Amino acid sequence: MNLLNLTHFKSKVQWWAILSLFGIVLAFTACEKDCICDENEDPIEEEYPSLKIVNQNTSLWWITSVKLVGYEFYNLEITKSESQTFVLDKGMPGGYNDINVKVYYTYGAPNGSQSIKVNFSDGATTTIALKGCTGSEGCDGLYLEYNP
Repeated sequence: MNLLNLTHFKSKVQWWAILSLFGIVLAFTACEKDCICDENEDPIEEEYPSLKIVNQNTSLWWITSVKLVGYEFYNLEITKSESQTFVLDKGMPGGYNDINVKVYYTYGAPNGSQSIKVNFSDGATTTIALKGCTGSEGCDGLYLEYNP
């Protein structure tokens, strides 16, 4: 009977030793998984690209929505001479170069849209401007202009 208790005791000690060793290893190897640190172990604030949409058309058209890979901005009212900036903080699933951005605009009942390919970079603002006027005003229409 004494031998049985000794075997049971050894088994408990082995499990406690294994669990303690695992706990020590886990404690010394744990780290913040989302922390990006510099050489002094200070957290670095992550910078995201931004998209600025500017309405510079000479008519009364206003911008109603903007779409690009991974982002859709709806219910906008960017009127003549106004702008709005969007921080692209959900990542860039399509990469940073040659990203198709589609800008939708309206002037009451008629609607329109234009597309343009642009490049992005972290911490920088890419600007797209809606310019021009409608054909009835004697010009070639509305167009988008890209300013990196």
